[in-house]
Amino acid sequence: MNLPLYIARKYFFSRNISNVIHVISLISILGIFFGSAALIIILSAFNGFESVVGKLYASFDSDLKIVPVTGKYFTPDSLTMNKIKGISGIKAMTPVIEENAELRYRSNQSFATIKAINPDYIHSSGIDSMIVAGNSNLFEDSINYAVIGGGIAYTLNLRGYDEFHPIQIYVPRKDVEISTHNPENSLSEKNIISGGIFSIQQDFDQRYVLMPIGFARELLGENKAVTAIEINLKDKNKVADAKAKIQQIMGSRFQVLDRFQQHPSLYKIMHVEKAAVYLVMSLILLIATFNLIGSLLMLALEKQKDMAILLGMGARSGVVKRIITFEGLLLSVSGGVIGMAVGGLICWLQLTYGFVKLGSSDSTFVVSAYPIAFNAWDFVVVFFTVLVLGFLASWYPAYMANKKIGVGVLSSRD
Repeated sequence: MNLPLYIARKYFFSRNISNVIHVISLISILGIFFGSAALIIILSAFNGFESVVGKLYASFDSDLKIVPVTGKYFTPDSLTMNKIKGISGIKAMTPVIEENAELRYRSNQSFATIKAINPDYIHSSGIDSMIVAGNSNLFEDSINYAVIGGGIAYTLNLRGYDEFHPIQIYVPRKDVEISTHNPENSLSEKNIISGGIFSIQQDFDQRYVLMPIGFARELLGENKAVTAIEINLKDKNKVADAKAKIQQIMGSRFQVLDRFQQHPSLYKIMHVEKAAVYLVMSLILLIATFNLIGSLLMLALEKQKDMAILLGMGARSGVVKRIITFEGLLLSVSGGVIGMAVGGLICWLQLTYGFVKLGSSDSTFVVSAYPIAFNAWDFVVVFFTVLVLGFLASWYPAYMANKKIGVGVLSSRD
């Protein structure tokens, strides 16, 4: 039997301790309880927002993207592409051309990035589920169509499908130098019909216009070169394995980017924000443990006679220190565990019923209620945070009690 833990547990449940110590202990437990619950709730909310943003970006971005290490354009080798297609788990693959362009529709104009892909590739992504007007077809009945981001459509005052008023697309010609006297002669121009409008996320809605790659090749005069190869997988959990195989095939002159690497700044900011919130809430927990120091000091003073008797009966000198340490850990861990349980319950209720809403009922948010996502590591991190803070808060009272009571017993023996 662990004697210090046994005695600490007796003190934890004892009714013979003064009310003042009970009150201070309860305050310290409540402080750790609220801090732990708040940490679980906030971290789960951050996970929820990260999940929502990830799903939005997944609607537009491919699972993997092949780009050159240097330069913008490259000509894919058919043998290499066939090797990649032969990898197990490849759902769809398309060459991509991205270029900046000027769009004109009736009397309105806007600048955008045209993204040219194989027409059938759009159905392997999530874009076809994000169409808010028209449809997602890029090529039908020998006619090319453009699917336009909602922000660009708003600037152009475009409502959706319009076969009577095509969009004029202007891009710089590579074979002609730009002239300051007549700049339009330096531009290549083609018309395309608006087939639909997508709305995913502001970064995409205000930037991209999707179109068939064949149309873009004619517009840009690029017969073979592309800016990227995009790949979608059947199993999203095997991205790392597929990425390693494709990187081996492509060699060191190319990068194979997963979704996180396609938007590194976004995900870094989200992780930094989550880490910052964790640190702030940990400081609040640290402040809550100050009450624990006072409670343990008062407990040591009240029970110093009992501990002196224990030492007088031959207990080792460090037993007092371990009793106070275990008492502090029992107080902190009990508050932390209950707080995590309540925080998890609140998160589950929000996840199930969504009682905390985002904005008004007629708002245009992607989700109507605050999103929640559980991560087991959050519970592990919070538990160990409480455990470490409880140990640190117990160290000083345990050291002082051990020193005072131990010295008293030794002097009485002399």
